[in-house]
Amino acid sequence: MLDQLPVLSPEETLPLLREQFYYPPYITFARMLKTPKNWTMVPQSVKQYHLMYGVAGFVENKVDGNDYTMRKGDVYLIPPNAILSQHHCPTDPFTGMIVNFHFGQSASPLETILGRGPYLGNDEDGSLHGKFLTLIHAIQKHNLSSNMLAQGLLLQIIYQFAHNRPELEATALSTSKVNVKMVQICNYMKENYRQAIRLDTLSALTGLSRNYIIRQFRKCYGSTPADYLAMIRIEKAKQLATQTDLSITEIANLVGYADLHSFSRMFKKRMQMSLSQFNATVISSLDLESPAEKS
Repeated sequence: MLDQLPVLSPEETLPLLREQFYYPPYITFARMLKTPKNWTMVPQSVKQYHLMYGVAGFVENKVDGNDYTMRKGDVYLIPPNAILSQHHCPTDPFTGMIVNFHFGQSASPLETILGRGPYLGNDEDGSLHGKFLTLIHAIQKHNLSSNMLAQGLLLQIIYQFAHNRPELEATALSTSKVNVKMVQICNYMKENYRQAIRLDTLSALTGLSRNYIIRQFRKCYGSTPADYLAMIRIEKAKQLATQTDLSITEIANLVGYADLHSFSRMFKKRMQMSLSQFNATVISSLDLESPAEKS
């Protein structure tokens, strides 16, 4: 299942990463790749951030219909939900380093500090090459300390491009009013998750159109309002399951689901297990014999 992490949505990866990362950014893939001759990537939607570093050769990237030629030292950051395709030169095959990551349920700061274009710049002095390599080696060890090292290196790479773009922070001020509306929506869902919440409800609350809310909320929090609400309800359900003696039907009702089947289907889809299985896992872990008891 772990090899599928790069193609899953951020929400789908979180249950699989809970023992690997305690906080974002969540790195789901990091590899050095050399493409075979005449290799072509058909257009597909990128579900997570796709960070690319050119090591040798070149590749033609098409991002949301726009063409970009990537060469040695070039660094590109493809955002979630972009449509990406690639065409490689048969006489000069592309070798690159790829890192996939996301911010989970947290708002992504990258558009604010890096802008919207996929091209970040060129690593002219080669200072980033070693950081990418160390990041890849660290993430392949699959342990918490190495993953923390990889996260730190990823943030350093982002910072190296971000600190040269202070003008973007001024631009961010012009969008602050919109962001306040998104925070208002987020808080409303946290306080009213027991109720039926629809886009019409959020539109009436903020005075914004439904489509605009979806776009802006995704930019701020990396998910749609519906997905964010579902994760709130899941966390509340997990708390109730482990801290009370309520039945699953009662828990479903308390987190906003009148229909038990709908709640169970939603929980299993996102957590890869039922609420009963989750509760049993927690209980069994608490029943494990400690070294002190063993002695």
